[in-house]
Amino acid sequence: MACCRCGNSIICHVFTILILAAGVVMSCLTIYDCKFLTTSAGDTIGLFSYVNLDDQCVMYNGDPYGWLQTWAWISAVVAPALGAFVIIMIMVEFCSDHFCVDFFRSLLLSFAEISQAFTFVIYGSSACAKDSANEDFADLMLGSCSVSQGSIFSIIAFGLYLIGGIFLCFSPKQKSLCKKGEVDAEPAAEAPGQVEEKPKNDVEAGAASTEDD
Repeated sequence: MACCRCGNSIICHVFTILILAAGVVMSCLTIYDCKFLTTSAGDTIGLFSYVNLDDQCVMYNGDPYGWLQTWAWISAVVAPALGAFVIIMIMVEFCSDHFCVDFFRSLLLSFAEISQAFTFVIYGSSACAKDSANEDFADLMLGSCSVSQGSIFSIIAFGLYLIGGIFLCFSPKQKSLCKKGEVDAEPAAEAPGQVEEKPKNDVEAGAASTEDD
């Protein structure tokens, strides 16, 4: 947070962009990875694909694990889309002071975090159904499945979105880098004062010349 404390908004915003970009990459890896979880039978499945008997990733034909899998699909796609949009908003802010609303930007990033977290609802689908209802809370949450590589990607993506959101919250207001003309025009506001002082200087100069005569 040193960049935020010293007030260097450019460095802080660039660092935030890098964090969110890493989060978007992790979200995309979550989508394409076919090893999101492992069932009790040893089957490895992902959100959009699974590992077949030949150890190859194969896309699902429909939604074999019900509506919770569909929910996880939607969440997995929405999270990186919102994260990428927030990155674009931050980048546009470098050239515009009026395009981005801080509250709206933070709200979108919060939705990205929530969507990324909802990818784990697939653990409640029939893919991880328990045979017995007498299980503790941890077993009920994970069902009969264990965490695999894709789940780790999703956890990292959620953490990066959260850290990026914290940086956005504490970052100083970014000043436009594309409106130097407006910044340079500020000293010109003193010109009227200088014009008013000029006649006074002329009068004083005339009085001085009269005294010399």
